[in-house]
Amino acid sequence: MRFRIMILAAVAAVVALAGCGNRTLYLGVDALSFTDATKLTKVIGPYPALPHPDTISTGEQPLFSENVNLVGGTQQVVDVQAVTITFTADFDDQYGSGDDTLRVYMSDKQTEPMSTLPVVQVPITLISGQHSPVHAVISGDARVNELFTQDQIRVAVTTALGVPPNQGLSGTIKVTQLRADVVAKHHRSL
Repeated sequence: MRFRIMILAAVAAVVALAGCGNRTLYLGVDALSFTDATKLTKVIGPYPALPHPDTISTGEQPLFSENVNLVGGTQQVVDVQAVTITFTADFDDQYGSGDDTLRVYMSDKQTEPMSTLPVVQVPITLISGQHSPVHAVISGDARVNELFTQDQIRVAVTTALGVPPNQGLSGTIKVTQLRADVVAKHHRSL
């Protein structure tokens, strides 16, 4: 509900400022502020160090999935020019080594997010006892721009671990930022 109020206020600002300036609206959306904090941290493992010939893969596992309500009809007031997605996470490797791939998916309300191509895909090398920060900034994706003109989007974040032969792995992963910065222009008819 807070998100909807924030979008309504932004749309009202667009209408109020329609006659001045370059008719550009800048909107920052902190998706994590609408997500239950307990969903943002996941314990990894422990995976014991066992002799095996190949890397053990967990496959892609969801960290969290959310529906984000936007305000429908904004495309009648503004044209979305650009959306920049900023994603950060922290992996604390308590012991063992391996690799991970974090992915962020976004889709319209009718589509399962993980059935689309990821918006963000970040590989990580995990080293025993080390903290591995993850930071990705993605912009210029026409699919994402289109999503931010709709009344609802779906977001999913996943992890996919690989544990090499004779290695164990244990740690935690925490998503610390998922932000969208939207640049929109007023329609000239306003």
